[in-house]
Amino acid sequence: MLNLKQYRQFLTKNERNKVYLRLNSNEGRTTADSKYKTKKMLVKAGVGVPRLIARLRTDEEVDGFNWAGLGGNFVVKPVSGYGGEGILIIRKKINERRYQLMDGRMIEISDVKLHCEEILAGRYSLYGLKDSVLVEERIKIHPMFLSLTRTGTPDVRVVVYNRVPVMAMVRIPTERSQGRANLQQGAIGLGIDMATGISTFGVEGKSGVIKRLMDLKKKKKIKVNGIKIPFWREILETAVKCGQVIKGLGFLAVDVVLDKDRGPMVLEVNARPGLSIQICNKAGLKSRLVRVEDIEIRSIDHAIMLAKYLFGENFFEKVEKKEKGNTIEPIETIEVKIPKGFKPELQKSSVVRTGKHRMVEVRAKIDTGAYRSSIDRELAQKLGLLVPERVLYYRHYRSALGKERERPVIGVTFWLKRRRVTTAVNVANRSRLRTKFLLGRKDLGGFLILAKRN
Repeated sequence: MLNLKQYRQFLTKNERNKVYLRLNSNEGRTTADSKYKTKKMLVKAGVGVPRLIARLRTDEEVDGFNWAGLGGNFVVKPVSGYGGEGILIIRKKINERRYQLMDGRMIEISDVKLHCEEILAGRYSLYGLKDSVLVEERIKIHPMFLSLTRTGTPDVRVVVYNRVPVMAMVRIPTERSQGRANLQQGAIGLGIDMATGISTFGVEGKSGVIKRLMDLKKKKKIKVNGIKIPFWREILETAVKCGQVIKGLGFLAVDVVLDKDRGPMVLEVNARPGLSIQICNKAGLKSRLVRVEDIEIRSIDHAIMLAKYLFGENFFEKVEKKEKGNTIEPIETIEVKIPKGFKPELQKSSVVRTGKHRMVEVRAKIDTGAYRSSIDRELAQKLGLLVPERVLYYRHYRSALGKERERPVIGVTFWLKRRRVTTAVNVANRSRLRTKFLLGRKDLGGFLILAKRN
């Protein structure tokens, strides 16, 4: 049950329509609403998309198209469709006049033609207007996803705001959804941790919580949390690029499929993102949108860093229940990760190497009165954490003397009691203090803090 504070973090339909959708220009919405225009623009920009076989605009073109020449593995969809409606996914060719759909049903070529004519008439278009038909290749599903379904093609939806990926989910088709990756039609949705690309929570349909799903390869049920999504960074890069290519979209969702050989490929760009993704993640979109709306994004790398450090910090307390009983003292020693390739201005003896990571031990003070953790400016410089490309953004604050100042917020990875924490921390002057790192309550979830001994 959500409390009032948690509920306010969720984006409602009215807020989405009146506030965030107005950030999308008419030109941007028009482009995104047309799968054909979107595909052309993305191809020109070098973004991967499924190969277009044909675009059919009239009944004569539908009737004259060589359907029998297609060997299977193709998709028929409306150019201006929405919500997964009107999409036919053809698995294989049975004979010269019959195909098999992804859900196992048989369909005659005459019925495929009839379906195309309905698309042309506007039955599935966003505004009920006349439409056209796209026939495109069906991708070779990545083996990891192939083990989770036999009835369709799973995809990854990433919501992007102000060029920053703020939330994501995996959508897995089911028999109930008839092979379509659409939650409203009964597909499975898995929330994803933005830092690691690992699943955290699952629902079937729009509200049915599930804890396990069938792994067809292992032939047993597995937990919905802990599934690693391949090509995670590449998926985020692809989503950010779509927002750059299609001008005029400040708030969008990008649907990405994973091809076995070619990696991430964009199925669709949505200018009206649905809100069910919040249920899959047990997290509100509104609070995440607010956190990135005023940040000036420097590059794709900067956008992905923000997604990682701002929205990935709570993952491990969700999937590693065994750590809930950890206790910590008011003063703890943490290991702060040194960026790869950087030579810290420290004695070699103070640098610890664990596996592929180089770290330095730092005394940290626990302060539950502070929300965000903070690090001493001089220490951050010595560790290479304060270089411009690692600064996520600047926070405005008023000093004790009433002066307006800006404080850098940087991405930091550290280990506390063997738990890895990836988070965003303030940079402050702690030169006169004995502890150079302060741990705020945002990064202390799952820990029991022992009272200070007299």
